[in-house]
Amino acid sequence: MAAFPLKTYQKTALDTLLAFAQAAQVKGAPLAFGELAGRPYNPDPFGPDVPCVCLRIPTGGGKTLLAAHAIPLLGRAWRASDAPVAVWLVPSDAIRAQTLKGLQTPGHPYRQVLADAYGERVQVCALEDVAQIAPPDWGRVAVVVVATIQSFRIDDTDKRNVYSFSESFERHFKAAESEQPRALAALCELPDALVTAEEATQDGRAALRGLVGQPRQSLANWLALHEPIVIVDEAHNTKTDKSFTALKRLAPSCLLELTATPIVAKSNVLYHVSAQELAAEHMIKLPIALAEHPEGWPQAVFAAVRTRAALEAEALKDEAAGAAYVRPIALYQAQNAGDAVPPEALRRHLIDELHIHPEEIVVATGSTRELDGLDLSARTCPVRHVITVQALREGWDCPFAYVLCSLQRLSSATAVEQLLGRVLRMPHATRRGREALNRAYAHVCEAEFSSAAHALADRLIHGMGFEALDVASMLAPAASLPLFEGNSASPPVQQASIATNFEAIDPNDALTELPGVAVQTIAGAPQVVVSGHIGTELEGQLLAGVRGAKKQEAMREQIAQHNALVAAQTAPSARGERFAPVPPLGYREQPQGELWPLEREAVLESVEIDLLTPEAIDLPGFQVVAQSRSFEIYLKDEHVKLRPAEAGQLAMPYGGSGLTAQDIVRWLEQSLYAKLPEFTPAQREPWFAAVVDRLLHEKGVPIEVLAQARFTLARALEAKAGDLRDAAALRAFRQQVLDGGWQVVPDWARPHVFEPGRYPAPAGSRYAGRYEFRKHYYPVIAELKEAGEEFLCAQLIDMHPKVKHWVRNLDVAPAGFWLPTSRGRFFADFVAELADGRVALLEYKGAHLSGAAEIEKRQIGDLWARQSGGRAMFGWLMQTQNGQSLAQQLDAALA
Repeated sequence: MAAFPLKTYQKTALDTLLAFAQAAQVKGAPLAFGELAGRPYNPDPFGPDVPCVCLRIPTGGGKTLLAAHAIPLLGRAWRASDAPVAVWLVPSDAIRAQTLKGLQTPGHPYRQVLADAYGERVQVCALEDVAQIAPPDWGRVAVVVVATIQSFRIDDTDKRNVYSFSESFERHFKAAESEQPRALAALCELPDALVTAEEATQDGRAALRGLVGQPRQSLANWLALHEPIVIVDEAHNTKTDKSFTALKRLAPSCLLELTATPIVAKSNVLYHVSAQELAAEHMIKLPIALAEHPEGWPQAVFAAVRTRAALEAEALKDEAAGAAYVRPIALYQAQNAGDAVPPEALRRHLIDELHIHPEEIVVATGSTRELDGLDLSARTCPVRHVITVQALREGWDCPFAYVLCSLQRLSSATAVEQLLGRVLRMPHATRRGREALNRAYAHVCEAEFSSAAHALADRLIHGMGFEALDVASMLAPAASLPLFEGNSASPPVQQASIATNFEAIDPNDALTELPGVAVQTIAGAPQVVVSGHIGTELEGQLLAGVRGAKKQEAMREQIAQHNALVAAQTAPSARGERFAPVPPLGYREQPQGELWPLEREAVLESVEIDLLTPEAIDLPGFQVVAQSRSFEIYLKDEHVKLRPAEAGQLAMPYGGSGLTAQDIVRWLEQSLYAKLPEFTPAQREPWFAAVVDRLLHEKGVPIEVLAQARFTLARALEAKAGDLRDAAALRAFRQQVLDGGWQVVPDWARPHVFEPGRYPAPAGSRYAGRYEFRKHYYPVIAELKEAGEEFLCAQLIDMHPKVKHWVRNLDVAPAGFWLPTSRGRFFADFVAELADGRVALLEYKGAHLSGAAEIEKRQIGDLWARQSGGRAMFGWLMQTQNGQSLAQQLDAALA
């Protein structure tokens, strides 16, 4: 089994982590984080020299897969090692067993990630098996230790076996005396790492008497000696002093946290994945079709049973069309024991009143564990209904869960996030052919859609890692989403406007006279209820009704959530409107030849790059300067300081004990073949050999130094290959595309389509201003601030009478639309569909044209429009241009 292919957002998260690790080596973690994340770095509690960053991945985003990829990434980029030691910490023993099994099982996608990076040179083990790894293997094979954070978290280290003296580690520490003397000496700086006189006195076997003042031969000290990469899953659970102390005792070289709900003040969130990104990659089902049942729980259960049955019928049709097998399952959150509908009462109701076969129902509570041993994804498994009350067993999976039915009030129910998280996950991470199977379904006992929606939104935000702007496109009333495709017999019900009651606001005349504001009696007291978009004036009145900075900030968050839900309801994509197809560029080599997609790679295929020219083998930015106890590697404007490696740590995965130039060449080929796929091995290996030979003999770099600097050398070669490609592509693109070597025309037969629900707007970059955009196609707007020149440009587009709807274009394929350039892809800022059906690309530049790259973008945009036969337009917009204002330029572009 191959490793799961990475989704676009997962690649971006890992690319960001790689950029941080490389920059932190040169600039330090605080500066590197500040440049990438745009906010200050929190050095607590590990200080500025131990990078500690967080990837915020919401429920269903694949944290475990990302963690597996992070080990070789950080091993090479931060530790400069092909054989790092990693300690992978999880919150519970159930998750530990599940993670360990995946990482140890040959062919499992998690194991395959490590196998792709290290081949057979990797060992994955639990804490109790660490001592079984032979001392010579440390530093020669990658070691991944999977444990719970509780294994290390304790006040008294004598009470925890991981900190105690262990005879099984005596041979390990003996080997370290000669192989790793500096690392062994560094252990003396760690808290509670040394054998005390009192400890030696209490040792009945007298084994410790000769070790007083020396590092204790313990499991924890052995791991600390290797300065491991530490991966912390569900990291929000480890932000305590006790956890920090435990982590410090491991002497980590770096920490990577993965969580859906980081503690913002204590976590350095480097990258944040949004719900739109998950949905665009088919990781989760959206929207959640929410049905409220004020008439009582029997109606909610009946509706959930009907929904599940209808979904199974849809799944059978989908499978008949070639889709993978799915058997939709309903999850029920019953009431507590002593209430009206505990689990057994709900089971009896399903059997006696709704005639569900008993074998289709299982109960999963603390005392009833009918899920144990079941493979719910097996075709032979009969289970279609799972009943629980509180949290389900951690590590339990339900890949076919589709329907959530909660008999508890969402605002008071606990652990509904676990159920909702399972319902949200998309089976097989693949979009289904039947539209009903791409949604999740929730039946709840709430009196109003607005209260149910807000309660569910709170769960999604505070318990599952989504934001208010994420939730905007995640909820929809079930009445507006017919279950069956083409069901015209019962048209969608017009949904009511989103309404929010502001409990903290006292009704007053000035407020209630504003549009959309009403006063309703709720829970026996008059409350202000607002429907529709909350604009600047109304927001000011609401904020004026509360006192104190914290209350006003909570009010702003409530207003933002309200407006996000309103936007989700009113956006063109939510109303079922379609965006006009937008044609990419294609090319023909001959006038009557086949039309091929035009992109940079096609241009590069028309030229050959010679890697053995004097220019190609010269790396002017790569220099090695020896110091007394270390050496520095310079790469262009960067430099990395490295201390001499200890014995055994320079071992290459090739050859014998003596390093050769060919060992380094073979290592470079293994490390770079996937990053330089456009060159064949017959091109790469002679190039690597020529570069290594020049560095060894002309530059006088010692081979041991070059071996230790091999990771920086690989970066230099990758950058050099990029420079050579850029130069070749620039020449060929000018000749073939811009100067008419090929026939280049828009390809209307293979257009780009802006699909509803496919807009992976990155978290933290979305528009959250007061102005209400009415024509943006999607509920959220990516990469747009609430003020500034680009905001004013978006306003003019939104208000323009010729614009039907528009998209703030994403610079990521396949969601965003792009045109090719010699440097890659050009994603114009805005794409608009006009009322007459034409389409327009609009690029805004705050300053005048500067640089060849910008000129080339304008040239390719003009070419695309010119060749469209008047069906497409391109506008290059500036604050002022040729005496025209921005509004005048937009008029001209859309004329």
